[in-house]
Amino acid sequence: MKRSLPILLLGLFSLFFGSLSAQNSALCFVQPRHDFGTIAEDGGVVSHTFVASNGSSEPVVILGVAVGCSCTKADFSRQPILPQKSSELTVRFEPMGQPSGRFVRKVIVNTSQGNIPLTIMGNITPRKKSIAEQYPLIAYNGVRLESNSHAFGYVEHGAAVMSSIGIINTSDKAVKIEIKRREGSGELNIHYPQRLLPKERGEINFGYDIGKSSDLYGSIREVLQLYIDGNLSRYEIILNAIAIDSIEKSNNKEWQTIQLSENFIKFGTLKRTSKRVYRTIDITNIGLEPLIIRKIENGKGLFDVRLVGSNHLQSDQKSSLEVSFDPSQSDFGAVVDRITIISNDPRQPAKSFKVSAIVEN
Repeated sequence: MKRSLPILLLGLFSLFFGSLSAQNSALCFVQPRHDFGTIAEDGGVVSHTFVASNGSSEPVVILGVAVGCSCTKADFSRQPILPQKSSELTVRFEPMGQPSGRFVRKVIVNTSQGNIPLTIMGNITPRKKSIAEQYPLIAYNGVRLESNSHAFGYVEHGAAVMSSIGIINTSDKAVKIEIKRREGSGELNIHYPQRLLPKERGEINFGYDIGKSSDLYGSIREVLQLYIDGNLSRYEIILNAIAIDSIEKSNNKEWQTIQLSENFIKFGTLKRTSKRVYRTIDITNIGLEPLIIRKIENGKGLFDVRLVGSNHLQSDQKSSLEVSFDPSQSDFGAVVDRITIISNDPRQPAKSFKVSAIVEN
C-alpha cells in the first residue's frame, strides 16, 4: 500500500478508499459516522469532531484527508498519535448552495498505516430565495423573468406538452403585458396575463399539441418578443423542440431501426482551390417495420447534403446520403458541422453524425 496520499477530491477514488476498513490501520475512530439531523441551508457551517484512538504499539500520523466536495473540510493534527493515545479530527460542512434533502458525504482519512473512511450525513431544508434569485432577469423596469428560454426536447405528434416561465411585477404600478411572435412554427400555444398588478406574480404558459397528421418534423425554434407597457423587453423568449412521430409505448422488437454506415465523415485537409468533394453514408433499416425518413437537417449549412433513394425503407432496404463540400466557398481553418436525420425510429428519432474538413491556403 502507498504510504502517502495527497488531499484530493473524493471523486473516482471514493469506492476504492471506502473498501479499506479500519483493520488496515492501527488508528480506530470510535464512531466513524455522524448524522447532523435536519439543518437549514442558510444556517451556517456545522461541524463534528471525531475521536481516534491508537491501539497499536507504534505512533500513527494522519497524513491527509480526502473529501468529496468543497462543501466539506477537515481540521486535524499532523503530530504523531502515540500508542494508547487519542487525537481529534473535526469535519466541517457548509450547506449553503447544496441541494435540499438528504445528503451523505464520505471523508477518507489517510494515515501512515492505512486509510479510514468516515461518513457525515443529514437533511438540508432549503432557504427562502429572494425575488432577485427567483426572477433573475430584469425584462423592463420592475418586471422580472424567471428565465427567457426553455428546451422541450422531443415533442410527439398527438401528445400535448406544456411548460411555463414565471414573471413578476416588482414595481408600484400596474403594467400591461403583450407577447408577439417574431419567429416560430405556428404550432405554439401561448397564454399569459395581459396585466400585472403591483407585486403580482404570473406565468407565461406555452406548449404544443401537434396533430398526428401534421407534416411538422425536426427542430423547432420559437422567438417571442415581450412588451411591457408597449416597451420591448431587453430579453426575447426562446423555445426549442424537436417534432417527431408518436412513439409506441411498448417493447416491440420488430420496430423500424435506423443504422448508418458511418457516424463521422472526415474530408481531411483540402486546398482552398480544390474542387467540390463528395462522400456517401448508407442508411439501412435493420428493423422489420417500415422506416420513414421524415427530414434531413443540415446543421449550420456548412456542408451540402441530399438524400439518394427512397425515404420509405422496408426491412433491410437502404438509401444513401450524399454529403459534399466546396472548399473554395469556405474560410480557412477547421470546418465542423452536424447533420441530423429525423425518422420514425422510436428508439432514436433524431439520429445525427458529424462532418469535418480543414481548409488551407
